[in-house]
Amino acid sequence: MGPTKKELLLATERIFQESIEIKQSLCSTAKEKIVEIAGLVSRAFLSKHRLFICGNGGSAADAQHLAAEFVNRFQIERPPLPALALTVDTSILTSIANDYDFDEIFEKQLRALAGPGDVVLGLSTSGRSGNVLRALKWARENGIVTIGLGGFARTEMDLYCDLIVHVPSTITARVQECHIMIGHIICAHVDDMIIAGGEVSE
Repeated sequence: MGPTKKELLLATERIFQESIEIKQSLCSTAKEKIVEIAGLVSRAFLSKHRLFICGNGGSAADAQHLAAEFVNRFQIERPPLPALALTVDTSILTSIANDYDFDEIFEKQLRALAGPGDVVLGLSTSGRSGNVLRALKWARENGIVTIGLGGFARTEMDLYCDLIVHVPSTITARVQECHIMIGHIICAHVDDMIIAGGEVSE
């Protein structure tokens, strides 16, 4: 016998409350860092540099979602911004994974496309995704700004990020929900900063 309607309603309320509490905690601990990240990204765009975003699974979808918000538009009309998800070219991804190793799929693209002044944003709910770690490590070693969105645990990812936001949850779904919310906040702030020429008042 399956769950009752009452049980499902209670579970729905619990998930909503769980998500709200995690977001409230994240706001209190990470809002300054999120503003700092938005500043780094907006300054890179204003200097004609690019944003590269990578992740796996749901995080790959988030990478593509955020790249679209920058290239097309988010909430206001402004020029298209040069953001690229490293998850979208199946020929590149499968050739690298097949000929070399899956852990190289993002790093090798950065080696071909990225340079000093660009920004790499890596998404990993566990903080342990091998291909994201390699991409961030290579970028850090080559003068590229590195930003991470991770989960609860501090991991090797912290070593390779100039700035990293940890979501205070061990539940993958809750972490992913927070990652896309953080991404949307960054998009909104970048819009405002681009229009203002990168200036942020005290």
